[in-house]
Amino acid sequence: MAKPSGALGPLEAEVMAVLWRGDAPMAVREVTDRLNTDRAEPLAYTTVLTVMTRLMTKGILVREQVGRGFVYTPAVADIADVAVRDVLAEFGDAALARFVERVKMDPQLRKRLQQLMERTS
Repeated sequence: MAKPSGALGPLEAEVMAVLWRGDAPMAVREVTDRLNTDRAEPLAYTTVLTVMTRLMTKGILVREQVGRGFVYTPAVADIADVAVRDVLAEFGDAALARFVERVKMDPQLRKRLQQLMERTS
């Protein structure tokens, strides 16, 4: 997997919004059609393919061959997941250490973290 390269661009964010709303893996054509639903100037299939390929290279999408084509599935839950992955990839343990320091210094943050941990376990 390639190292993540920062926040999503505007078109990348639109593509991911379509995929996050979807309930199944999607082909490029389906994503293109959904993106073009309310657009005055439709996006070209090749433009969407390029964006989705870039997202796959960043590790944000997973591609699977189905028949002669491919379908794509998000590898991340949401934009916050993208941001966390980027920070951890760039700063590693230093980012985790700063997070722990903040939690130790802020009782409200510590309480929120504890609640989140209890909900997800």
